[in-house]
Amino acid sequence: MKKKVALFMAAVLSMSMLSGCGGNKGGEEKKPDAVPEKQEQQAEAEETGVEGTSDDTLVIALALEPSTLMPASSSGKESSMVVNCMAETLFKWDPETGEILPGMGEYEWIDDTHFRVTLKEGIYFQNGEELTTEDVLYTCEVKSSFNAGSFAAYNLPETEIEDKYNMVFETNGIWVQAPERLVQDGFAILSKKTLEAMGGAENTDLYPIDGYGTGKYEFKEWESGQYILLERNDNYWNKDDMPYYKNLKFVFVNDAAARAMAVESGDANVGSDLPTSQASIYEGNDKVKINYLDTMQTGTLFMNCSNGPLQDERVREAIYNLVDVNALNQLVGSGLGAICETTISPYSIVYDPVPDGTVREVNVEKAKELLEEAGYGDGLTLEMSNMATQQAQGEIIQENLRQAGIEVNITINETPTHFKWLREGTYDMTISNLSPMYYTENLRLVDGRISTADVAGGANYKDEDFYPILDKAYAAFDMDERIEAYKECQDYMKEHFVCVGTHTTVKLELTTAGLTKPGLTPMGYAEYTQIRPTE
Repeated sequence: MKKKVALFMAAVLSMSMLSGCGGNKGGEEKKPDAVPEKQEQQAEAEETGVEGTSDDTLVIALALEPSTLMPASSSGKESSMVVNCMAETLFKWDPETGEILPGMGEYEWIDDTHFRVTLKEGIYFQNGEELTTEDVLYTCEVKSSFNAGSFAAYNLPETEIEDKYNMVFETNGIWVQAPERLVQDGFAILSKKTLEAMGGAENTDLYPIDGYGTGKYEFKEWESGQYILLERNDNYWNKDDMPYYKNLKFVFVNDAAARAMAVESGDANVGSDLPTSQASIYEGNDKVKINYLDTMQTGTLFMNCSNGPLQDERVREAIYNLVDVNALNQLVGSGLGAICETTISPYSIVYDPVPDGTVREVNVEKAKELLEEAGYGDGLTLEMSNMATQQAQGEIIQENLRQAGIEVNITINETPTHFKWLREGTYDMTISNLSPMYYTENLRLVDGRISTADVAGGANYKDEDFYPILDKAYAAFDMDERIEAYKECQDYMKEHFVCVGTHTTVKLELTTAGLTKPGLTPMGYAEYTQIRPTE
């Protein structure tokens, strides 16, 4: 018997990142224990965009210039935000309903370790080549050479191409979310012809050539240090989802205040990735529209549970009692994020809600008692590796822990060095943001059987009693069984203080008045192809 995967899933919550193999649990709606009031009010007031297309240009002020527009180990958020306009994943995720939908293809499970992908016929890359299974496999092979960890689920050498439109993936063991992960931003499918012209796995070029994607826009120009210009793909295969604007122009404005001012002055239509603290400046300003965008990613303070004092559950519990999650939420998102307890997002289908009325509060006295019991009454010192964007959060945690005698030495590393340290396990603590959609990885990050090199850090929590519970969650194809298994995992993480969940991150996207709100990608990035005028 084949395990049929329900690509069409019932609505789970008003804004969710659902990913599952077999539907939701009894059609229930799931949502965080408390959706911030400002977000709820904005959702109710959201306006519908006009239909049709135009010859106008949408100007988007990005925080950074992308490092590349080709698959590479150095690609980051801004790169993905631009590439997402030009290339697409095999399946689609609907952030409004939480549905996983067919896109350029659909899939079904054949057995526990094999699933078939069937492509739609007649989908063409911007270079005129038809999308085939050869393109899918070659894209996976090239991207895997840059980031093998992202492809750990797939045994690519054993992938079977049946014909132009059908292929069978083999998984490395039972990996129930393997096909679902193909909806994430980094798995956009590119033209084999273009990738080969760029040098395949050896490519080091920044610029795309010859229309590498199947998406709504195609590359036109990149003026280094100034802008990237995309043009609407009028041959886009999905005529029911054509974008409104003829051109998207991404300009690079490093300073957040300058990005916001560019929108107010009319020099840009969108100010990307702004701190929510700037929203109050523009309240009542009829030239701009304030858009709150919850990334829905789980903010997590990882403690390396295999290192020194952190092997002691009492020390980890003390840290849990010291971290002021409300102050962190206020710093990062003006208090608009949803509070997280473990690595699982409050927006996820497998989230285990905390009891009503639960409030996270700092308890310094309890933390001191726990440290005294553990033999650290005179204090201890821990090392934290962060990136520059996490410095302010790290400093709050540093001050929180100092109240009970824990000194935290923070090292701010460049991104490559930071992840090198994480893979080597050279850290006591670090801050991460995790996908609510691909929640398998959120368990792998606490599974001490999996090397820090494979998951780039994590809790490195070694516990023979925890492993069977993890394995049950990993292997649950049935969604009801999966939800129950993930509940057990979350209960265990909370009971043993495996990590410290903090909050989801809310970003401000400032737009010209009279425009619809940007969308959200599965990685929590802003998605600009769907923006339209409201009148």
